[in-house]
Amino acid sequence: MRLEKNESNLTIWETGSKDNKIIYENNKDLTNYTRRNLSYIQLFLEENNEYIESNKVKGYLGKIIRCNSIPKKIPTGNYKVNSMLEYLKGTIDRYKENYGLDLDPDFQRGHVWSLEQRISYVEFILQDGESNPIFFNCPNWMNGKKEGNMVIVDGKQRLTSLLMFLNNEFTVFKNLDDDNIGYYADEFNVIPNDVIFIINDLPTRKQTLEWYLQMNKGNIAHTSEEIEKVEKLLRAEK
Repeated sequence: MRLEKNESNLTIWETGSKDNKIIYENNKDLTNYTRRNLSYIQLFLEENNEYIESNKVKGYLGKIIRCNSIPKKIPTGNYKVNSMLEYLKGTIDRYKENYGLDLDPDFQRGHVWSLEQRISYVEFILQDGESNPIFFNCPNWMNGKKEGNMVIVDGKQRLTSLLMFLNNEFTVFKNLDDDNIGYYADEFNVIPNDVIFIINDLPTRKQTLEWYLQMNKGNIAHTSEEIEKVEKLLRAEK
């Protein structure tokens, strides 16, 4: 949104539009404008020292918070890669060997999914279902040093389920098998599906714990006890 001022009014140009404009006039009824537009107008007037008109708009809006004033959380990281299931075991083994990947750090939950949940998730992926990314952290990942201490931060249950399937620990799609046994990974002619990995490069354990809580504190899949465990670990960090 862009605002331009002339002698008598403000012109509001919506972002990405050449023709969609709104004229704000001082003597016009404020109910003719959206709260979103008035929020920008009030800030513009205030920044240009037009306090009488700014306070008029502010009084009409009442209590309001602008999204850009909300403190940002820990960044997610900008390294994103699609990992094909066919090569998933090899990728994880390489992460373990080269970067010390820990798939069971102390802040993670135990293996809480039932076998039925694991089967359902793997079948969902094999049917081209779109799943949330699996998140890792590895200090200095983006600057090329990649100094080890890589940990899984979110997606342990999903990744474990995929690895168990690829290790032929359970079958899927029993409904497609006349013998009602299902199919092991080795019985697929090809597994073209993939999952998304996002790797962050937070430098400290404290930030990694904060990131975990950021992603999972509002997640109903996590119990209050599981969240409290991580909060206790975070308090122990200096």
